[in-house]
Amino acid sequence: MPKTYLICSSVIILAFLFGGYLLEDIGIQYVSEGGTPLLKIHLYSYIILLAIGLFTLKEGVREQINRLDTLATPWLFSVIMVSFVIVYGLFRYGTSGMAYIIDTFFTPLLFLLLLSRLNTDECKQLLSLIASLLLFNSILAILEFVSGTSIVNIEFSAFSYFRSTALLTHPLNNALITAGLTLLVFNKTRIPNVIYLSIILLAMFAFGGRAAIGILLLFSTVACIPYVFRFFSHGIEISKQRFAVMLCILYFAIIAVGFVLIESGITERIMNKLHVDESASARFDVFYLLEQLSPSEWLFGASANLQGAIELYIGISVIENFIIAWVFSFGLICTIPLLLVLITMFGSLTRQVGGLAFMAVPVFFLVSITNNSLTTKTPALLLMITALYTINKLKNNK
Repeated sequence: MPKTYLICSSVIILAFLFGGYLLEDIGIQYVSEGGTPLLKIHLYSYIILLAIGLFTLKEGVREQINRLDTLATPWLFSVIMVSFVIVYGLFRYGTSGMAYIIDTFFTPLLFLLLLSRLNTDECKQLLSLIASLLLFNSILAILEFVSGTSIVNIEFSAFSYFRSTALLTHPLNNALITAGLTLLVFNKTRIPNVIYLSIILLAMFAFGGRAAIGILLLFSTVACIPYVFRFFSHGIEISKQRFAVMLCILYFAIIAVGFVLIESGITERIMNKLHVDESASARFDVFYLLEQLSPSEWLFGASANLQGAIELYIGISVIENFIIAWVFSFGLICTIPLLLVLITMFGSLTRQVGGLAFMAVPVFFLVSITNNSLTTKTPALLLMITALYTINKLKNNK
């Protein structure tokens, strides 16, 4: 069987490089209606399922769970909750929508069993891989924005300004993943942190997620306060030559960012739409949908007629708040288990990782309630869980 690191790195690369729109562009009906049901599940999910199946046949279940150590109990609880949603979904809806649960929730949880097999060096390599792919995706987004063309053949009629799609499907999905991962992986490459963060900031403008930009900048500023205070109160141990080089890099990075912001028009959408426009107001209007639900619809989800009339109530056809979207689509019977999964796993990982995880995880979830990314098939949870778990493992192995 291939080395575990090769399996894990292949999963991460596939999750980054083969987004839903790219798969559609090459003829695979991954997100559109119709097509073969087997193609509705991403290739990285099949790899995870196959690898876990082979390890289970070889070792059994108990030994794999024991590798998770203190995460074993929250992991098992989360798997039970997701399994309940899958069984309930199959009973009520058939196979429709089950690919979403498998890709977005189930296989990311199973992936932890593979990550638990990695040693310290492999964890470092995987984190570096995620950081490098995130940087590559951000550079691609900036180039798309400057050129005004996307690498995938997709148009968004709802957007009045061009938004980069890069590799991670929808622009707002890109913004969610980029905002969530940045504070966890910005220092995991050999590229100077200032340059890395400058590229990320430009990419966030290219994706057009105003809420994501604001939330990331706010929490990044808060995260910097202890370091700034320590710098001025105690100083840092650094050679004069290296400090001079860092100041030089910062100087040219500011010039480069300013040049791109001015010459490319990348901030035009932000400056022209600081007011609460239709896109922003829709995030408040979604609460009006809850008023339309009957008691039974609160429990089991809105009727087909009500779900088909979303645009009539809020002016757009999507619910840009994943919690309300879950209540509206699945009812509380599925929303509560899924929320418990997020709270249990991310709560446990955040407490164990500490540090910047207390900033990165709130950024991720605050951004997620401003769009509908977590109601679609997305590798967002897979990438966040991977980053948090590998950082935690490195911390424990010190």
